[in-house]
Amino acid sequence: MRSISQDHSKLDSNTIIEVLKPLFEADLSLKVRSITAEVQSRFNYTISYRKVWLAKQKSIAKIFGGWEVSYESLSIWCTTMCDKMLGAAVQVETFRTYHGQEELDGMKMLHRISWYFYPCISVQAL
Repeated sequence: MRSISQDHSKLDSNTIIEVLKPLFEADLSLKVRSITAEVQSRFNYTISYRKVWLAKQKSIAKIFGGWEVSYESLSIWCTTMCDKMLGAAVQVETFRTYHGQEELDGMKMLHRISWYFYPCISVQAL
């Protein structure tokens, strides 16, 4: 099918992922504009920015896992990095999480992560 009518309801973000999977796998830094242009050239269809953005986010999640998986593996990654790079240090800062006025137990939100490599630490010490 070379052309799709502008009111086509089946061209959702999941369909875009399947059709443009090779593009997403080759370059996840692909801009939304580029993806929109690719859909326009392939199907003669002007897709909404939102659908393209959702397709890109879903592709990244399929390849690397969702935000929760990434956050859960952060502490493992930091520990491994410090084990492999002797003298490196990692500092993770989090915020407490609230629902209204009530603090949620066991839930934290990442504020920032900093890592320092030994050559930088030793220069600062001088």
